[in-house]
Amino acid sequence: MCAFNKWSGMLPQFFLITLLGKALNMVIRKLVKLIALFTLILSAQTVQAGVIIDDFTDFQAVSNGENGPISVVGTDLPNLLRTLTATASPGNGEAEVVVANGVLNISNDFGSIGTTSIFYSFNTIDLAAIADGFLFNINFIDLSHEVQMVANATSFFDFVNFGGVGHYEIGFSQFTDPSVFNRLTSLQLNFRGVKNWDARFGSLVTETKSVPEPSVIALLAVGLTALSKVGNRKKA
Repeated sequence: MCAFNKWSGMLPQFFLITLLGKALNMVIRKLVKLIALFTLILSAQTVQAGVIIDDFTDFQAVSNGENGPISVVGTDLPNLLRTLTATASPGNGEAEVVVANGVLNISNDFGSIGTTSIFYSFNTIDLAAIADGFLFNINFIDLSHEVQMVANATSFFDFVNFGGVGHYEIGFSQFTDPSVFNRLTSLQLNFRGVKNWDARFGSLVTETKSVPEPSVIALLAVGLTALSKVGNRKKA
């Protein structure tokens, strides 16, 4: 009888501990899911947090000539100045560059095979420390259109045809001297094509440098997952 009373007195405690264990396990599982979601959101924000070279919101235009330099507000680079150049060929044609409303527009009238360029100068920046390359957002482009980039007037990414609309990356490693991005002071974009070529670009930004380093949030999620498995083993 005494043994029965002893075990009957322990039953409520056993059920209480079991219920608390289940509740704790459920809370841990939900926390793991929330942390995973939060980590994904932070990762998405990090991917989008590239350096803005030019968001093309500061109006500027040129036709058959040169315009600038003007100070650009829509940029993350220090004291950035922008100069536009448009050269028609033959001379009686027209080549035009217009920056407005977040878009870079380049156009040539009938018969013109002109060339255009954008030149940026700014305070020295170690761009290689925070980025891996440039991202081009092409809204419209003639198939003959080609783009060249020049960093610090000495390092070249030679003319390339992107082949259509979309997002395209030009890595720093694709330039003839990638070391210039450690002390970058200028950047030039040159454009060319066959007769009557036109193109339209969205913001010019960099691709964020990825650092494979475990975050505190990720480690916390791993720890909670381990606790959840321990709880399951104890119940088993």
